[in-house]
Amino acid sequence: MTDMDAQDLPGRLGVAVQMLAHAGKTGGGPSELTPTRLTALAVMNAAGPMRMGNLAGRLGIQVSTMSRIVDVLVSSGWAERRPDEDDHRACVIGITGPGVDLINSVRQMRETRLADCIADLDPADMAVLQAALPVFEELARRVTDRVRDAAPKEAAV
Repeated sequence: MTDMDAQDLPGRLGVAVQMLAHAGKTGGGPSELTPTRLTALAVMNAAGPMRMGNLAGRLGIQVSTMSRIVDVLVSSGWAERRPDEDDHRACVIGITGPGVDLINSVRQMRETRLADCIADLDPADMAVLQAALPVFEELARRVTDRVRDAAPKEAAV
């Protein structure tokens, strides 16, 4: 690998990862299910109910924007607002059964699409991908850890 290739690697890898991630968030769902709305549902599905500010922070968007997204998710039946058991003046946002079903359906379609593309690889490229997968997984863990460690800590309420 040349110095130019090494310098270009983070940019090219980042673009490829973003393209794969975006392709997994598009298609296969109702037209009102944008990538950001799908991500919000996936976060709630993985982390459970949370306050609007926490959800906005996890998505890296403003609370006012998150509120508009949640309005659509609630009106579509994919999420619900619930009273916050720790502070009855506030509410938490949680995914509903239909929201979980939607996430599972979109994931299945995405996995099938990706599996079909992987199956089309020639054996040599398949072997390279299999050998590189542990490196990608470790790289994803490291990047995630750095982002988490760099994020401002929430003040205790």
